[in-house]
Amino acid sequence: MNRVIFFRVAFVLAVVWPLAPSRAQLPAFRFEVITTKEGLPSNTVLSAKRDHTGFMWFGTRLCPVRYNGATFQSFREPETNFVTSLAIDKDDNIWFASDRSGVCRIDAQRMKMDSLPHTTENIQTGDFFIDSNGTGWFSNRFGVNRLDLKTNVLKHYPFTQTNFVWNKASFAEDADHTLWAIGRDNGLFRYDAKKDSFICVWGSDCKDPARRELIMQNKAYADKDGFLWIASFNLGLIRYNTRTDERDIFETERLIKEVRAVEEGVDEYGRRIFWVGDEHGLGIFRPDQKKFYYFHNIIEEPYEVYDIFRDPEEGIVWVCTSKGIIKYHPHGNIFQARALPRELVRHPVDVNVILSDKRPGQDNIHYLGLSHTGMIRWDRSTDKFLMIPYPAATADTRWMAQRNDGTIWIGTNRGDYVRPGIFVYDPDKEKFVTSPLSNLANTFFSVPFFMNGGFDSQNRLWIGNSDEGIHVLDAEGQKDESPWSAAVQHAVFSNNNLMTSMLMDSKGRTWLGTYNGVIRADERQAKFLSPDSSILPKSIADWAVTSMMEDRQGNIWAARWGSLTQMSGEGKLITAFTTANGFYDRENRGLVEDRSGNLWMGNYEGLYCIHPESKRILRFTTNDGLVSNNTAGRIGLSNDGRRLFIGQINAFNFVNVEQLLRPSEAPPLAISSFKVHEQERYPDFNKRIVLDRADNTFSVDFISLNYRKHQDNQYAYYLEGFEKEWHASGSEHQAYYTNLNPGTYTLHLKAGDAFGNWNYGTLTMKVEVLPAYYETWWFKTLMVLIVAALLYALYRYRINQLLHLQNIRNRISADLHDELGSSLSSISIMGAMAQTNLASQHPSKPMLERMVEEIRQISGTLDDIVWNISPKNDSLSNLIARMTRYASELFEAKQINFRYTLPEHLEQMRLSMEQRRNFYLIFKESVNNLVKYSCCTEAFINIAIENKNLLLTIGDNGKGFDPEAASDRNGLQNLRVRADNLKGKIEIRSTPGKGTTIVLKFPLRLGDPNGLLTISPE
Repeated sequence: MNRVIFFRVAFVLAVVWPLAPSRAQLPAFRFEVITTKEGLPSNTVLSAKRDHTGFMWFGTRLCPVRYNGATFQSFREPETNFVTSLAIDKDDNIWFASDRSGVCRIDAQRMKMDSLPHTTENIQTGDFFIDSNGTGWFSNRFGVNRLDLKTNVLKHYPFTQTNFVWNKASFAEDADHTLWAIGRDNGLFRYDAKKDSFICVWGSDCKDPARRELIMQNKAYADKDGFLWIASFNLGLIRYNTRTDERDIFETERLIKEVRAVEEGVDEYGRRIFWVGDEHGLGIFRPDQKKFYYFHNIIEEPYEVYDIFRDPEEGIVWVCTSKGIIKYHPHGNIFQARALPRELVRHPVDVNVILSDKRPGQDNIHYLGLSHTGMIRWDRSTDKFLMIPYPAATADTRWMAQRNDGTIWIGTNRGDYVRPGIFVYDPDKEKFVTSPLSNLANTFFSVPFFMNGGFDSQNRLWIGNSDEGIHVLDAEGQKDESPWSAAVQHAVFSNNNLMTSMLMDSKGRTWLGTYNGVIRADERQAKFLSPDSSILPKSIADWAVTSMMEDRQGNIWAARWGSLTQMSGEGKLITAFTTANGFYDRENRGLVEDRSGNLWMGNYEGLYCIHPESKRILRFTTNDGLVSNNTAGRIGLSNDGRRLFIGQINAFNFVNVEQLLRPSEAPPLAISSFKVHEQERYPDFNKRIVLDRADNTFSVDFISLNYRKHQDNQYAYYLEGFEKEWHASGSEHQAYYTNLNPGTYTLHLKAGDAFGNWNYGTLTMKVEVLPAYYETWWFKTLMVLIVAALLYALYRYRINQLLHLQNIRNRISADLHDELGSSLSSISIMGAMAQTNLASQHPSKPMLERMVEEIRQISGTLDDIVWNISPKNDSLSNLIARMTRYASELFEAKQINFRYTLPEHLEQMRLSMEQRRNFYLIFKESVNNLVKYSCCTEAFINIAIENKNLLLTIGDNGKGFDPEAASDRNGLQNLRVRADNLKGKIEIRSTPGKGTTIVLKFPLRLGDPNGLLTISPE
């Protein structure tokens, strides 16, 4: 944060009021001091300028820097040193003449600094200036130079050489667009554009002897009226009329009559002033008085002023000094301050009460009730004070009220315990008066402590003491009309339940603030009623009331210790604020309502503005111009509700509330930094910013270039395409995003003030994150094509493998059939022939018969193998046809009645060779066993497809058997092994004498390429 220096008005303005009443001559300005602690590369600051975007640029002893209100950006390459002046061209490029690298330019787009080589022959240059024609000018030790900014063509204009060894001149352009060279010791020169030459009109080089004199000049300011205001080392401030050639010299009245810098401005009232600086500090010159006034204690140590720049748009004044930058922001003086001159009243003194005069035409008159001596009459229109002493100097003002007759009634605490304690002042007669009512009022209470008082709608005077209760005095009858007995009041205000405030509302009700909470004084019932006990939430533990107020809706507000409550006129709680809402201190004291319905409350840690509808609370402190943060109980309001007054010690503050809370104009919002992975980049923000996939993490620093306090600005942003809602970041002004996916985004940025008023326009920046090569459409398309090609290659490879396998199977099948099958057939035939030729009793005949039978079985088995290997038999329909043919032959041979149940649509279904083999052998074994051992007369075979499973059922009505009985045969075990190979189950159901049923079930998922397994069996 910037170091803030606020003039303690008691010290600064004491110089202003040598006599009272008088007018202040030194403005009550508040300054900030910016040094190397805030990031300046050097505390020696020589020049200042604002570019068209709104950034401030400063030339320092070390290098030029850019400032956004929060951070500095230094430009150190090439080496420059002593940047004595800065200029901005139409393209927002920064030009300056340096001590080490000649004329340099900072490119506004690239943010890169380059020097012009041909200007470095005489390295020591300075005072760069760009005239209204876009021509550059600068000086060196030998004269001045003209530079064409487009072609870089340079022309030198020599000056007479003297003992002065610094740059010869600075420049200014008057209201008629005439260029002037402000010679350091050669004189004042006018540039004749037609003759392309400089003419000395006054000074050592002037041809007119009458005007030939030594004048030491530094800088000049050209006003709109054709005058040059020249800062002179030896004559003070010079006003030169460029049209009449007349001049006026204003001496500074300092020991050394020098002025080093000058700039036009206005004071807090809008009156014309000139800011001036010299080797001892900063001051102002009032041209209407022709007098200089200097500020003290802005910086504790002595400092020199080198340059003063006033922003023509914002009115901000930047003072370049040997100890850093002094900044005056006119909007930083939110609260104006006035000190009470020591000649007027003895210090210390508190301004306890501020009352605005209600008499017609007296709106600018305000009365300040003091903690001793009396009250001060302040005329805001003339800024004059008049001391009005009380009849007793020890009286401490507690309240002030103005009656319809214009008289001002003042309640005080008399520390000397001497009556009277209530005074009546007649502003028309300009003196204190007494009346029967005031005489009556001064008789009450044991001591003259009249802490609370005022008049109700019936013109009755109410007075109250903290622990002795209240009295209601009738002005006409001159009597006490209080309906409450002393005993009733004692019961209420005893036990340290002190009364702190009194309120007469618009409906004639009276409310009292006490340590035990709010009390309503009911005159009809002669009672004191306490609504707090039934309405206050548990979050409010301390009920003590310090101040009360009625708003325009008739609601009653009570400032309490640690809270602020609002209740209806009937005593029902409406809302409550606590320290959790933003009160920095518990002792809340003092309440007023402005004409816009905002509430103002004070405590020891600042002044608070409460907006009841939005429940928004704003806090103001010394950073905003308050003399001190202690504003408890010292708040007043003008009659029209537009101006707020805050009493202070030895001073007071005031502010135009409407101007304070009025939405400020949208400040210029600019992007001051764009970083990718924390590396600074300088893209063109008017164009789409394109980032590589690896650069998808970036941050944007954006800021309001209004140069207010950090907390006075609020920021928000959102990235369209990534998020949908604004992200409010408070006073932080950086947007940061990481790991963004490829795509196009729009970053929206906006700013507002501390009061929640956002600018209507937003700053946008388009960002495109490019996809990585593997995320591009062409890469994805290529990958799809490659995968498709690989899949097709795999498919073709598989097809070729299958075709190759089929060829092998066909060849094996053919070879087995043609070679082995034919050989077995030949052997079988020869065996049969040999068997025929042998006698029936020949000993070899049985062996020959067995051989023939074995050959027939081998031939049958070989036939099954050949059939199974052949690819043409892969379909399930061919397999079932073979199975039914095999079974039919056996059943018919044994004269067994049989039936088949077969599914349809089997042509496209396939089984693997292994599946066919196991399935067929299970079927063959089962049928063979049925024919050989069942002794049945009937049999059935069912083949079905259920839930993508093949179901085979074989049954008979034979003699049956016990499946669990021990057996030396392998048939049943083989059936189970083949069923396991099929990933299925086989179930044998048999009971002796009741037949046998064999059920085989195995999955067909590998055998349904065309999805036909969804067909349900009949």
